Amino acid sequence: MRTTILAAGIVLTTALSSLACVTQAVFDPMVVPVPLFAGAAQSVAVSSDSYVPAGEIHKGDLVTIMGDARVDGEVTGQVVVVLGRLEMNGTARDQVVSVLSDTVIGPEARIGGNLVNVGWLMKREHGSEVGGEVINVSFMQFVPFLDHGHGWTRLLWLCFVWKLIQLAGLFLMVLLVAALVPRRAAQIAAAFPEKWGWALLTGLLAYAGMVIACIILAITLIGIPLAIALGFAVKVTKWLGLASIMFLIGQTIGRNLFKRDLSHLACVMGGFVVYALLSLIPLFGWVFSIVLNMLAVGIALLTKFGADEPWGRGRSLPSPPRPDGRPGSPGPPAPPAPPPVSPGVASGGPPGGAFAGGMGTSPGARPDDGHPNS
Repeated sequence: MRTTILAAGIVLTTALSSLACVTQAVFDPMVVPVPLFAGAAQSVAVSSDSYVPAGEIHKGDLVTIMGDARVDGEVTGQVVVVLGRLEMNGTARDQVVSVLSDTVIGPEARIGGNLVNVGWLMKREHGSEVGGEVINVSFMQFVPFLDHGHGWTRLLWLCFVWKLIQLAGLFLMVLLVAALVPRRAAQIAAAFPEKWGWALLTGLLAYAGMVIACIILAITLIGIPLAIALGFAVKVTKWLGLASIMFLIGQTIGRNLFKRDLSHLACVMGGFVVYALLSLIPLFGWVFSIVLNMLAVGIALLTKFGADEPWGRGRSLPSPPRPDGRPGSPGPPAPPAPPPVSPGVASGGPPGGAFAGGMGTSPGARPDDGHPNS
């Protein structure tokens, strides 16, 4: 545990110091002498090689990023190599740090501080001396296809492999969503052609709101789980939207090229192939992925995750049937029915105007009271 914490601290400190040196080199190119010779000041070489010949002394630190460094002489400071190759055959009075770089420590190497290697395997020959601790965290050899090139070539190769890993994970998630909720994905896809503009705006606002909310929640330690849950919810929403857009792309391809409707999963897989090919294009693929992610989140939110009714509108009640027995259509409510009338009373009197005995009734008399009218 102590070794791990020490390695993390050393790598972080070295990265910060290297970033400061690179920033200074960008704004003041005269600080970057390439190649590096003895007697030079603190030096940073970006995308170029550094060499200290035998018998020479380099004063200060020697930092090489995306390049090769070879030390046969002496370096009074520390030696740092990032995404390159290090051959150490001379002397370094301070520590030697190698990050994602091939490292060879020769038998004549003398290191006054720590020897830190993070990434690839380090080859250390017998006879070399290290005054501090030796920290070797090599894990990249367990990932296939990563040991390729040096410098910019290795960096681009790492980005490409990482993108393939992301695409593989996205493919599994999209297939899972399409298999679980195919009907919702189809409804979202049907609404996309008419709402893609609003979907882009909604997705942009959703991502901005998520970032602000996560920052606010992360400030309070209690809200960190909520921030994680919010990020995961947005991720699931994105997967649902992407599955729907890929279904729409595959459906369009099937109808235009094959003149028939493909199955749901076949449409999703066809759309994913188009998405993967476009996202692998340098620079354009990065912008394309960001825009499509916003569209995916936006269209999923606008369609209420593929529900039948939109936001703010409840399910309508069925209308009463019409007199002919067919289902009616919604319309204005019917007027209230008139109050009931007693059986023997009409507007002008009883039917016929008289009872069976030929005698009429007065307005105030009851026909069954047993007394004759006079």
